[in-house]
Amino acid sequence: MKLQDIMSAAGLSVYAEVSLTIFFGVFLGVVLDLYASRHKSQAMSLLPLEDEPRARRRSELP
Repeated sequence: MKLQDIMSAAGLSVYAEVSLTIFFGVFLGVVLDLYASRHKSQAMSLLPLEDEPRARRRSELP
């Protein structure tokens, strides 16, 4: 019996399919997170330029 016969009978292709699915899921999650944080960071970068007064810190309270 050859090693190729043993490996093909083991049914290890399921592991490759599962790992590929996990990889694409994580990749898609990272891409979506980057798009979401780009819009969030643009909004946050404008906060110091707004005219509204900022909230008082605890150390500034009477």
